[in-house]
Amino acid sequence: MQECSLLLLLALALVCRTMAARSEGKHGHLLTKRKCCKAAGNMFYLAADQLGSAAAKPGDVSTRKKPEPASQAKFSDQICVQGSAESNSWTNDCKKKTYVFVGSTIKLTSVKTLGQADCPTSTSRCHDEITWHSVRKASEHQRAEKLQCNTNSIQRKSNATDCDKRPTVAIFADYDGCWDIISRTNIRKGESWFNQATPKHNYKTCTSPLRKKIKDITAGKRVILFVGSNRQSWEDDDHNNEQNNNGLALGTDNAFERWVQEFGGLENNCWELNTALLSDNKQPCSSWNKRRESPWASWSSEKTKTKLLENGIKQLLLEDHVDLYFFDDHADYLQHVRKYARIPPNMQLYTIHYAWLQYAKGATTGELQAIAA
Repeated sequence: MQECSLLLLLALALVCRTMAARSEGKHGHLLTKRKCCKAAGNMFYLAADQLGSAAAKPGDVSTRKKPEPASQAKFSDQICVQGSAESNSWTNDCKKKTYVFVGSTIKLTSVKTLGQADCPTSTSRCHDEITWHSVRKASEHQRAEKLQCNTNSIQRKSNATDCDKRPTVAIFADYDGCWDIISRTNIRKGESWFNQATPKHNYKTCTSPLRKKIKDITAGKRVILFVGSNRQSWEDDDHNNEQNNNGLALGTDNAFERWVQEFGGLENNCWELNTALLSDNKQPCSSWNKRRESPWASWSSEKTKTKLLENGIKQLLLEDHVDLYFFDDHADYLQHVRKYARIPPNMQLYTIHYAWLQYAKGATTGELQAIAA
């Protein structure tokens, strides 16, 4: 009887030892015994424009729903190693697994076990984040290409030969109460009208700070102009023009197109217009000459400014580095944008407060200041 009990205890000890050897470690994804695997599946990740400068939070990003779902990439024929040669295993086969990293999740939907000769000692392990770097990099590039406007929709005007070699700046220009004062579609941009309406401070005094700042931040640069106004659709543009009597901003031969022609035509300048709007409905730059409704009726002005900036940033993801300059006549809107806008690591945001009416009233004097986010 004692011999039977001893044998039973030995058997239980062997089972416990084997189960311990099969433990998946403190991360819950290490398999025992080295296996060479060919895997297919899905990667879920937070792209640069989805994450911005914020640190990703731990957890499975494939379940993320707000503010938008994680980006997704499919992969196949990915070679990696599961388990370790220093441990035992019940099986020699690779297994379908989920690997959760900070900011990304890998879900293997099919695996094939290969011979050890197919996985030299340098082959990375499936549970190492670096293993999936090439999958993510390729997906981010493809995603950025899909988000970009058709090149035929980009309007360019230059008076230089080295535009492609220059550092890039992107300007998000507000219209009403801000850049409208230098718009050729605005009847109030004329010196005679303005000087008569505001006799204490003439037109040049009020507009020179804006023009000087534009010149300073664009000198020697490739300039991409975006609509930084809440005029994000034909309906918005038409409504604001009727309300403010200050001209149309969007569409053919209106303010933004004219600015590119004006500034791009100056000596040694390189300007282009990106017509991305919030009313594009997932078809970048499709609204410019279309009669579409306002996309932000239920949003606050602060949220609209943040959203339009983030929408424009999607057009810049393939650039090496971009300095973003956001002009607006409301300092509180700019403060909100600096705090909440998601800015990718390859971009730097600056906000510039300019309200021409404050200059006209004498409430503000001096040069415009760019505040870094």
